[in-house]
Amino acid sequence: MPRLGFGAFLAPHHPVGENPLLQFRRDLDLVEHLDKLGYDEFWCGEHHSSGWEMIGSPEMFLAAAAERPITTRSMSRSAWCSSTG
Repeated sequence: MPRLGFGAFLAPHHPVGENPLLQFRRDLDLVEHLDKLGYDEFWCGEHHSSGWEMIGSPEMFLAAAAERPITTRSMSRSAWCSSTG
C-alpha cells in the first residue's frame, strides 16, 4: 500500500497591530516545523480583502520559505479574492 501524504494550508490570519516582521518569521518557522514533521506539501493562502492577513504575494513568501533548509516537495499558492463592496 502506498504511503499516505500529508499537507498543510496556511491561511495567514494574524492579530491586528502585531509586528508584521514577527508574523512573517512565525509563518516561515511554521513551514520549517511542518517539514521536520514530515509533511509533503504546503499551501499558502492569498487574501486581499482583509487587514489581518499579511501575505499579499504567496510567491514571495514561498520563495522565502524555499531559502530555508526544507525538503518539502511541493509548495503552492491558493488565491482567494473577495469583494467587500
